[in-house]
Amino acid sequence: MKKIILFSLAAVISVSMFAEKSKLTIKNTIGANEDTLGSYDLYSHSNETNIDEETVSEDTLAFGDRLQVEYDSSLVTAKARLEVLYNSGSEEPSFLIAPSGFVYFTPIKQFGIVAGTNFYKQFEIPSGYLAAADESTKYARMLTDTLGYDTYLGSDSLALYYNGFAGGLTGNFAWGALDQNYLKLAAGSMVYADQTTFDYSLDFGVNGGVEGLFDAGLTAHNLLSADRKFAAFAGLTYLPELILNAGFYYNFTSSDYLPEACVERNDEYEYKKQKTKYALGLTGGYNFTKTGLGIYADFITGLTNEYIGDVKYYDSDGNLIDTITKTIIRGATCVKYKNGVAKRTDGFTATAVPYYAQLRISYDATESLNLAVNLKLRSMWRDSSQTWITIYPRAEIELPGSAGQINTGLVLDMNLTRYQGLSEISIPLSYTYKFKKKF
Repeated sequence: MKKIILFSLAAVISVSMFAEKSKLTIKNTIGANEDTLGSYDLYSHSNETNIDEETVSEDTLAFGDRLQVEYDSSLVTAKARLEVLYNSGSEEPSFLIAPSGFVYFTPIKQFGIVAGTNFYKQFEIPSGYLAAADESTKYARMLTDTLGYDTYLGSDSLALYYNGFAGGLTGNFAWGALDQNYLKLAAGSMVYADQTTFDYSLDFGVNGGVEGLFDAGLTAHNLLSADRKFAAFAGLTYLPELILNAGFYYNFTSSDYLPEACVERNDEYEYKKQKTKYALGLTGGYNFTKTGLGIYADFITGLTNEYIGDVKYYDSDGNLIDTITKTIIRGATCVKYKNGVAKRTDGFTATAVPYYAQLRISYDATESLNLAVNLKLRSMWRDSSQTWITIYPRAEIELPGSAGQINTGLVLDMNLTRYQGLSEISIPLSYTYKFKKKF
């Protein structure tokens, strides 16, 4: 009887301690804004030049809803998200449903286990943050949540999004006065399977530093694959108003930061995402808190004209024999006959090296109004024809009485690859409301 009473008392105390640290957040975003909802703005008008130098125009309408529920306690962190997006474009199903989420269980402070379909920004290295983009590349994540598969289960008009499942283990350690020294470790795997494909990755990350002084980290993604990716980051944190980070990347492929290139072959053409084998990144910025002005800049550049890609080998009858992932010099042969005679090159400019630069200027006009403008450039050294320029003035409006937030702006995209001049105009618009409850 005493044991039962003691056990019940311990359970009540545990539940009470658990409840005191629990927080529930519900966040809902309505509208269409590339920053928060998929790949679409509310309205887009685009122009594209085809192989015959004819301009083709397209108008796209999109509208969506993102419902997100977060639960945070001393033992469990969980997040579930349901995105529903309608678009009138032709690249994806017109009505898309995308559920995602994860559960992170930490039975003790130093150990955790996580599983789900998307880890979002839960395990990012702080010094991997890009100040002008106001986000991090996936290279800054100690655990990734994608192998690059974008699968739509259903029809062209109604589909469910699926990209696999992920899991991992983490370690968290802190020591010194006020635990200012920290070390975080993570290792995990992503698994994707469908009727024809089975694929998996092995990922690893480490992050450490001293609070208020510096932060550093390393990540390794898809370690067992020939196109594995590595990254290293370091940043200073001794001034809250100052951002100063650097990164080194191996096998950098992110299309958000590198341009596409138009590859022409006889009477055909396609737009291929650029890659670079080695890349160096720098980012910095300063927030002048007294005036509400913030100025931020990013720069990422390839270091050679090499990239990691697939070389396909065919026999003399045109049958595919093998596909080998290897280092390719831009402009070299990527499709070969068995006897070594070239069948097709990659179509890129041989000496070209991709790079990215962005500037963001932010101004807090009032306590409830933030104005900002982003200027983004994606291009190629020695091949300026492959150039994308984006100008994005925008506003973030906090409504009175905790009624929510409105984000809107105007995106002007000048793409010399697809159109000689202004290639796309889009209008993002979204409304976000948050509800928080502590237990």
